[in-house]
Amino acid sequence: MTRAAAAAAALDIEGLKAGDSGAWREVMSLHGPSLLGYATRMLGSRTTAEEVVQDALVKAYKAIDRFDGRASLKTWMIRIVHNRAIDELRRNKRYVDLPDDDPEASYFDGRGKWAEGFPTPEKHIDAKRRLAQVREAMDGLAHSHREVLLLKEVHGLSTDQICEALEISPGNLRIRIHRARKALRAAVVDPGTEA
Repeated sequence: MTRAAAAAAALDIEGLKAGDSGAWREVMSLHGPSLLGYATRMLGSRTTAEEVVQDALVKAYKAIDRFDGRASLKTWMIRIVHNRAIDELRRNKRYVDLPDDDPEASYFDGRGKWAEGFPTPEKHIDAKRRLAQVREAMDGLAHSHREVLLLKEVHGLSTDQICEALEISPGNLRIRIHRARKALRAAVVDPGTEA
């Protein structure tokens, strides 16, 4: 068990439910940075993300009595941040959802790596510049694409955790990840293409 996993397992849920400020400080030090990172990447603005995370944490504090432990505390909190971020995106009319019917074949192998024969970005440009390009492309992706890539690739959540946080089935998650990777690839390889 990793150090972070051990710390998460040791969180005092009863202390949280009792309003213990020490338990809440521990939750914030353990999960706060990743919640803020997730919200920042979803919203594209650290200032807005800070407001969203603060609102989400107030909601979590008020709703902690309803936390039943079926999901991890981190997953539960990501779901609250996710919902609040969606509200913010909709409020700003930046939310775009895409249909689930995509007939195109995958550019990725079964491990989620670039398929054989695809020219790797490192052959064309240095790693720092490529990373900046990928980040810019991520910001331009549709919300449904950006959120699954952030949760899977950046925050390292498992399929079960992502499905719980987004309230979707594993099959739907696989489809979303496939489409998100395809859209990201198109945006990075051909920046003129719409993501």
